[in-house]
Amino acid sequence: MRVNAKQHYLLGDHPSLCPGQVLRSTIKIANHVLHSETVPLDSRGIILRFLIPGSRVISLENLPSQSYIQYLRAQIGHSKTFLAFASIVLRDSIGRILLQRRADFHAWGLPGGSLELGEDIQSCARRELLEETGLHAGPLRLVGLYSEPEYDTLYPNGDEVQQFTVCFEAQVAGGEMRVDGVESTEQAFFAPLELPRESILPWYNAMLDDCLAGGTPAFRPPNQRTPYARQIESIRERIGNAAYIGVGSAGLVQRADGRLLVARRRDNGLWHFPGGYLDFGENAAQGLVRELCEETGLEVIPQRLLGIFSPPEIWVYPNGDRVQSVVALFACCPTGGSLRIDGTETLDLAWLTADEALTMDTHPLLKPVYRAALDCLQGGWFVLP
Repeated sequence: MRVNAKQHYLLGDHPSLCPGQVLRSTIKIANHVLHSETVPLDSRGIILRFLIPGSRVISLENLPSQSYIQYLRAQIGHSKTFLAFASIVLRDSIGRILLQRRADFHAWGLPGGSLELGEDIQSCARRELLEETGLHAGPLRLVGLYSEPEYDTLYPNGDEVQQFTVCFEAQVAGGEMRVDGVESTEQAFFAPLELPRESILPWYNAMLDDCLAGGTPAFRPPNQRTPYARQIESIRERIGNAAYIGVGSAGLVQRADGRLLVARRRDNGLWHFPGGYLDFGENAAQGLVRELCEETGLEVIPQRLLGIFSPPEIWVYPNGDRVQSVVALFACCPTGGSLRIDGTETLDLAWLTADEALTMDTHPLLKPVYRAALDCLQGGWFVLP
C-alpha cells in the first residue's frame, strides 16, 4: 500500500533527541494502524533512514492534517517564503502539450503544484497531475530547475512566494482528462507551434522553451537581486523549530586533475559535498556560489545540473530545527579564491578521487545520492527521493 502524504501522520509527542535513543512511530489512516516501529539513532545522534513497508512516505514527527501551504501560512501569514514545486510538460500520443488555465491568475500554465511534507518531488509531480487533470504520466524526464527571483509571485490572496520549481517532461499513460474546477478552469492540448505564448505565465514559457530545445537539464546562471534575506533565519523567527521544506544547492567541485572537493561538517563530523540553503533574492546557482565561497573560500562556476535530491524524511538538526530538504546538485569548476576552513560550518576540507568520495564517512542517506551524482559527472542526470 502506498500512503498519500496528505493522508498520513505520526502519533505521539516528538521528544528531544540524543545518541542511542529510539523513537516510536505509528502510521494511521482513518484511525486504523497501518504500521508501527521504532526509529533508531546512531552513535552521533543522527536519525537513521527507516521505511514503512510498502510505502515511500517517511517522517519523524506529527505531520499536519492540512496541506503544507495551509500549515505554513498559519504560522507566517503572507510573508515571502520559498516553495518547492513540481511541473510537468505532458504530451499526448501526437506530441501535443497539455496546458491548463489557472483559476488564480486566469492565464495558461502547466500542471503541477507544491511539495507536501513526507513527499518526494517526483511523487508530487504525479500527484498534482492526477488531482488537477485526472491523467497519469509515464517515465519522467528532468527538464530543468527554475528558481529565478524575477519569477517571484504575489498571489491574489496576498501570499508572497519565491519558487524552486523542478520541471519534468512525460507522456500521458492513462487516466481520464477532467478539469478540477478549483485550481484550473480549462485545459487543452496544443501543438508546440500553436502554444498561446502571450497568455502563458513567464516561468512556464521558460520551461516550455527548455523542454522543446531538449538537451541537458536547464538552469540559469548565478543571479541575485535585492531585497536579499536569509531563508532559514527569517523563517525560523516565525515558526521556531517546526517542520519546514527548505530548498538548497550542493556542488561537486572538480579540479583539473579530477579530484573533488569535500567538506567535513561541524555539526555531525561527517563529510559531504559542500553547499547549503538558498537565500531570498538569489537563484539556485547563485546560492551555491555564495555557499561555496563562505564555506571553502573558493570561487566556482556551476557548469551542469546533475540532479535533484528530495528525500521525504524530516531531518532534525542538533538545535532541534526540523527540515525536509530539496537539493539541486551541480557539477562545478573552481575559478579562483583560496581554500580555507571557515570553522563555523566546516571543520576540514579535502580533495578526493571519485573512488575515495564513494567511501567517505557520510550520512547513509546521502551515499546513493553521491553515487548517482558521481556517475553523472560525464553525462546524464538523476532524480532521487
